[in-house]
Amino acid sequence: MKTLGKIINALIFIFLYAPIAVMIVFSFNSSRSTYVFEKFSLKWYGEFLNSTITITAVKNTLLLAVVSALIATVFGTIASIGIYNLKSKTAKGAIMGVTNIPMMNPDVVTGVSLMLLFVFIGRFLGLASSLSVYTILIAHITFNLPYVILNVLPKLRQVGNTYTEAARDLGCTYSKAFLKVIFPNIYSGILSGFLMAFTLSLDDFVISYFTNGTGFQTLPLLIYSKTKKSVKPDIYALSTVIFVAVLLLLILVNSIKAKSEKQQKTKRSSKAKNIVLTVVSATVCIAIIAYSAIPSENYNEFSKKLKCKYTTSLAGSTLNVFNWGEYISDGIDDTLNVIEAFEDTTGIQVNYDNFDSNETMYSKLKSGAVAYDVIIPSDYMIERLKNEKMLRKLDYSKIPNYKFIDKKYKNLYFDEKNEYSVPYSVGKTGLIYNSKMVKGKVDSWSVMWDEKYKGQVLTFNNSRDAFSIAQFMLGQDVNSTKKSDWKAAAQLLKKQNKVLQARVMDEVFTKMPGNNAAIAPYYAGDFLTMYDSNENLRFVYPKEGVNVFVDSLCVPSNAKNYEAAMMFINFMLEPEVALANAEYICYASPNTAVVNNDNYSLKGNEILYPKKKVKEQYYHNIDSKTRNYYEKLWEEVLLS
Repeated sequence: MKTLGKIINALIFIFLYAPIAVMIVFSFNSSRSTYVFEKFSLKWYGEFLNSTITITAVKNTLLLAVVSALIATVFGTIASIGIYNLKSKTAKGAIMGVTNIPMMNPDVVTGVSLMLLFVFIGRFLGLASSLSVYTILIAHITFNLPYVILNVLPKLRQVGNTYTEAARDLGCTYSKAFLKVIFPNIYSGILSGFLMAFTLSLDDFVISYFTNGTGFQTLPLLIYSKTKKSVKPDIYALSTVIFVAVLLLLILVNSIKAKSEKQQKTKRSSKAKNIVLTVVSATVCIAIIAYSAIPSENYNEFSKKLKCKYTTSLAGSTLNVFNWGEYISDGIDDTLNVIEAFEDTTGIQVNYDNFDSNETMYSKLKSGAVAYDVIIPSDYMIERLKNEKMLRKLDYSKIPNYKFIDKKYKNLYFDEKNEYSVPYSVGKTGLIYNSKMVKGKVDSWSVMWDEKYKGQVLTFNNSRDAFSIAQFMLGQDVNSTKKSDWKAAAQLLKKQNKVLQARVMDEVFTKMPGNNAAIAPYYAGDFLTMYDSNENLRFVYPKEGVNVFVDSLCVPSNAKNYEAAMMFINFMLEPEVALANAEYICYASPNTAVVNNDNYSLKGNEILYPKKKVKEQYYHNIDSKTRNYYEKLWEEVLLS
């Protein structure tokens, strides 16, 4: 039985740590591949250390974790003493029940409820933005407190009141008795509570996602936004550094703690101070390293290539930008760091946040929780925001680089008079398939219903894109308001269920390159990213038709720094900047200076710029009644 137990324990540890071991190994891979190890290199460690956004996120995360853990530890210790000294068992039970709620609640419930509370208070006080660095700090303290109490309270029960009463009898004040008698006996619980609070804060995503304001992006939020496409090795390197740092810290604390337990009781107080000092010092050292690692680039040569002159009259002000994840050139692989270049050129500080869908962005704007100066929504969402008076008209006299925007992307249905938006990127949906797994000519969406590929077909995990494929198959208008059209499309989607492997979004970036599926609809620009990992993949625009979309730069109606927003939008249209962004995101560019540039690596690419006419339709903002109807049908499709 002992041998069996050891084998089971070994298997558990392998299961837990094998993924981390693989991650560490591939963090030293010289290539971008996350499947094939080519040769040893420290390249990706240099990449994340040279990323201002990443280092700033590390700094923010450490600062938030240390401050929230310290405050939670202080208040949690005080609360533990108060709870312990309560005479009423009923009161103790009630307080402990309330205290444990944040631990028992799902994170999403805690996050949403705190966000609603902060928004209510913010509106009541008339604040411009309800969410900020202070709200995320309060949220972290809130969910950390119970864990501190959970660690300190048992230690107080072990110590009891005997030593305290004896010290008081000998003339000690309560504060002196606490420092000389209680603290040395409960310090291990306090330290454990601090470390647990620190770790939980460091790792939190869900609650931070709902309570974070502008300009304070934590590492979990950044990693989430950076995995919109395939996970890049610089994330492996960053994760490895975090893992090793936490591991060393735990080893250090445990070794000191083990030694201190062997010391005589009279020496515990000094040992306690040493341990706490060691932990705090180690954390501060990491924070200092994070601060000092922020690179300082020289953009003098770059500024000479700019078509417009940019004033520094707004230097010192702040610009809040809200964009899709991985949707701007960030300096990785020696590319241009657009945000840093803008800051260096204008002196304006940019708070840069990410969203993962148009609906997420809309919800955050609609709540009034935050105020952004520049957003980058898609066409149908721009139409919706415009109709709801949530956008501010642009001053095109301050955007002279607008002349570079191709005429075919002006006067579009969502902004017919070119008043509210400046095109940023263009894309189309299409069909991706594996040429080794799919035989014959592929030119129709119908292959996604072919039983020959049962269990190898992926489709969109969002209602609008999934319905559009069925609507194209049926020859419908994707913006139809007829219930009969949507019902027919839903019936077709139900028939597809028997051949589907899964409904996915970002998961497609691992499934298709990894040969785990044969067929998937997705966006043209993202196919190029997948093709880099698997050259057996092919892309086609189905003959029935596809969705085309334009993401554009806009200014919300509640923007606080309008002049800086105009400057930023104009900067994004600079030929050098637009080229860097187009190269990075791999979507088609509406900027003629990019499309006609001989140095543009994707110039003339048939996927992004097809010569053959593609049958395409834009999504429009559908009325709420129709939207509610097809969302109900979508639920039926998922459950069928």
